Amino acid sequence: MTTGEKIKHFRNMRGISQEMLGQLSGINPATIKKYEYGIRNPKPDQLLKITNALGISINIFMDFDIETVSDVLSLLFKMDEQINMKWEAEEDAGGNLIPSTMKISFAHPAINKKLCTYLKAKRLQENIKNNKYNFDSQEQQEEALAAISSDMEEIKNRLLDDSMIVKKGTHGLSVKMFP
Repeated sequence: MTTGEKIKHFRNMRGISQEMLGQLSGINPATIKKYEYGIRNPKPDQLLKITNALGISINIFMDFDIETVSDVLSLLFKMDEQINMKWEAEEDAGGNLIPSTMKISFAHPAINKKLCTYLKAKRLQENIKNNKYNFDSQEQQEEALAAISSDMEEIKNRLLDDSMIVKKGTHGLSVKMFP
């Protein structure tokens, strides 16, 4: 999804008009419309105003090019600094950790529940990809794949729509409120 499509998606999820988003963010509604149609892209400060008005994280709009081991590790290390993560690996007879048994999970049940929802959808998607014999034709399988791919985007966006604070040191259920 483009930045404009994401703005429109979350605005519609909130059930608010472009005019209302304009009022909440302090941005002219005509400008909001241009962002949604891809005529213009918001500058970082404008995007921050929009995400605050929508009550979502600006990270939803960030595109990360994750290509290297360093890219992956830097994200994992940053997450480990800020949220409670659980790192596990089995040991061999010599007490060395076995890389193929490495597992990472989160101490917060809301994150794990959302990840399980995503995993269930991914498994369904993989099942459609890998079981061509369940379909009468390749075209039928491709249609099913296109539908599940669209559903996956919707699932991801719904899972992202959560402002519960999970940062280390927070206790109980806190919700991040935006002005």
